[in-house]
Amino acid sequence: MLNSHIKLKTVLLINPPGPLYQRGEDRCQANIEESSAVSLRAPNDLAYMAAVLRQMGIAPLIADYPAEKLSWDKYEHDLKKWSPDALIMSVTTATVLDDLYAFELAKKVNPSIVTVAKGALFFSSDLKLFLRPQFSSMDYALAGEAETIIHDLISGLTGQTSISAIAGIIWKNTDGHWIRNNQKEFDFDLDSIPFPARDLLKNELYIRPDTGAPQATIQTSRGCPSKCIFCLTPAISGQRVRQRSVQNIVDEIEECVSKYAIRDFFFKADTFTINKKFVIELCMEVLNRKLDIRWVANSRVDTIDSERLEWMKKAGCWLVAFGFESGDDEILRKMKKDATAADAVNAVRLVKEAGLRVYGFFMIGLPWDDHVSVEKTIRFAKELDCDFSEIHIATPYEGTELHAIAKESGLLDDEVIGHDYFHDPTMATLFLSREEIMDYRKKGLRHIYLSPKYVIKTFSNIHSVQELRRYASYGVRMVKNVVIQAR
Repeated sequence: MLNSHIKLKTVLLINPPGPLYQRGEDRCQANIEESSAVSLRAPNDLAYMAAVLRQMGIAPLIADYPAEKLSWDKYEHDLKKWSPDALIMSVTTATVLDDLYAFELAKKVNPSIVTVAKGALFFSSDLKLFLRPQFSSMDYALAGEAETIIHDLISGLTGQTSISAIAGIIWKNTDGHWIRNNQKEFDFDLDSIPFPARDLLKNELYIRPDTGAPQATIQTSRGCPSKCIFCLTPAISGQRVRQRSVQNIVDEIEECVSKYAIRDFFFKADTFTINKKFVIELCMEVLNRKLDIRWVANSRVDTIDSERLEWMKKAGCWLVAFGFESGDDEILRKMKKDATAADAVNAVRLVKEAGLRVYGFFMIGLPWDDHVSVEKTIRFAKELDCDFSEIHIATPYEGTELHAIAKESGLLDDEVIGHDYFHDPTMATLFLSREEIMDYRKKGLRHIYLSPKYVIKTFSNIHSVQELRRYASYGVRMVKNVVIQAR
């Protein structure tokens, strides 16, 4: 039983009303509606924290308002109905200033409610940010892996620990000054974290994009040793790979199958295929337990081979995603991708030979990009002939090397907050304006998705009316974003 300092019986964890963003994964904060092929994934960040709260004897509730297309009025109604003692909210860098209205409303309904935010921007943001009026109703921010910090914060709120001693939080003292505590060390015992509280989620909202079947996200590892200048991973997850055990991962998969009838999965990792032995052992365990599942995972072009792919295919993998980024080797070198365009060609060949599909991610708008390099990347994306493609616009998030480079180059005229990387870039390049970069993204997606070869190939891979409807819905979204809006 918790000691009484602040009494916490019920905690509400939310994605606040507003546009659809990929909120549950701090590294990728995609604007879903502005993307070409991104699908909404379950808010595992909230579900992990809910599971930890349960272990502490607290009753959690989860509400994903954007996923259900619910309004601020519904949110206010829920606050009055549930009367939570604390509110935990997931924010994105693009939406945070609008998201914080949730705290303002909560304080109006219940002035004593404790408000806690989590999101990538808290990992390295300047404390001056919190002097803005929008942050006046925020009590705490989690500046680290939320599910490993929330236990300590709750202990502090209930009088078991001093707030000033809790690593990984930002808080406001009695003088009204914001304080950033020491960074929390990364947890290497990932098996000790409870499985996400999926019984609190409406799992049918988070689906495989082509079939519409419920799809769960399984976190298999955290951290990546790569040094890509644009990536938030070093700040968010660290550069040492922290692996869950095969047994623990497959136990969670089995729970999803038996308890929630979910058989489609996204194996989330900063680089799933980085450890060949782990990949093969995981696939063998899935096969040993006779789990009839289908799944996707990400990879790097230099961490894939025929043997890995053979085992992945046997165990139910149907798609592999790669961050190819650029078709220009000089741009790849400057972004510290540590890979070449030739490596990408080879990776795609291997995946296709294994009978799997490819999802390719490309990036334009890096400081050195000009008309030649961007056109080269667009041609390269079309030549790779991926089954699904997305073009990101480089975003200089605080805490990345790209942010420092953009600042030094005089390209950072505006702050990153309020911008997203699909339709509202933060910066220009040394040679291209923001408007030119946006036009290139739309041009690139039109060249990829509207080519007769791609259309014919896509239709040949459709095997049901349901799949046809799903592809049509994504097609309509893509046309709206890159054809109609381009006129």
